[in-house]
This record gives sequence, C-alpha cells and structure tokens, in this order.
Amino acid sequence: MDLNLRENIGIKDAITYNVIKATSDVAISEIAEMMTQNNISSVVIEDEKGKGIVTTNNIISKVVSKNISPKDITADMVMEDYVSISPNTSLAEASTTMIKNKCKVVLVIEDEQLKGLLTLTDIVRVSPELIELFMEGQDIDDKYYEHRNYDDDEAIDEGVCENCGAYDTLRKYDGQYVCSECIDEELDE
Repeated sequence: MDLNLRENIGIKDAITYNVIKATSDVAISEIAEMMTQNNISSVVIEDEKGKGIVTTNNIISKVVSKNISPKDITADMVMEDYVSISPNTSLAEASTTMIKNKCKVVLVIEDEQLKGLLTLTDIVRVSPELIELFMEGQDIDDKYYEHRNYDDDEAIDEGVCENCGAYDTLRKYDGQYVCSECIDEELDE
C-alpha cells in the first residue's frame, strides 16, 4: 500500500504525556471511574507486584461480559502486559507495532521510565492517512458489537453507572447515566 508517508514523522506530537496510573490492588469499579472522569480508555498499572495496562476492552471482556461485579475484581486480575516503543519511534513504526500486537495503545518508555502513551486515536489525529493501515491490518473490535441490536437514536456510552457504580453500557434516564439493571429496577417500582 502506498500512503505517501514520510517515514520520519515522529510520535512526540502525538504522545499523551499525562498518563493516569493506579496500583494493582485498585478495584475495577475505581479504574472505570478514573477512565470516565478523565475521558480515557486505559489506565497504566504500576507497583511492586508488576506492571501492565487495563483497557476498556479488558473490563468489557473480562468483567462485564461475565456479569462479575467490578467492585469484586482488582486491576491485577484483568491487566495485560503492555507493548512499548521508544520516544524516537516514527508514527508509521508505532502503527505497525500496534497492528502486529493487535492493540490500540502502546506505552512510550525510555531508560525504563514511562514517558507517555500513544493510542490509535492519537496517531490518527496527527496523521489521518495512517487509518488505512489499521483498516486493512486490524480487526477493530466489531466482535463485541456485532451481536447487539441498538436503535439508531439510542445513546450508547460506556462508563460507571451513577446509581450503582457498575461499569456497563449506560443510557440517560431521569437526568443520570445509568445501567440497564438500574433502569429496570426503577421501572419495576
């Protein structure tokens, strides 16, 4: 594929430097709340027990889809090893690394220190032509949504339910973003 890319476009303008971190003993409900408050899709886990990353996909596939309460699961139970790149990596190389590792976020590490993180969204924001690489080389999580039916006008937001604190798909109901269980309970009363 010929995208007419300059191979030397670096990642420094695309990196998120203010990385949100937590320790491995933090409950997934708290991780989900951090994600919602900061409008992010991943939290880096770092402590003496280990290092990793928790993403919204981890939470959906390992907690929500199994109907496990996010209050009962800690970050170390769902975190995955992270993929890393150096700050001198080009955008094209970072994109290729994401595709090869089937991930949407990589950590930027230099001298064993976390310098920031880079997401698919960051790359496309800085260099939109790279989206073609991802469209050809990566399955973009259609598996989760393909079996679900939603009305066109129905707002679908993932986050922490304002009523019960569960991480789930949310709907606006009576001025709050709540999960379907809380809506059902409210309608039953």
